[in-house]
Amino acid sequence: MVYPKERKEAVLKKMLPPNIKTMSEISKEEGICEGTLYNWRKVVRAEGRLMP
Repeated sequence: MVYPKERKEAVLKKMLPPNIKTMSEISKEEGICEGTLYNWRKVVRAEGRLMP
């Protein structure tokens, strides 16, 4: 499934302070599998953005 860039950014913000939620929590809230979330985080880190 392809997600809009805006949705990805909104979900990624949930991983940052002060929100910081676990991948499991975000996955359940958003209906996105954890593997996809980990992949998005990996891509963002590769771009040089700070991500916990």
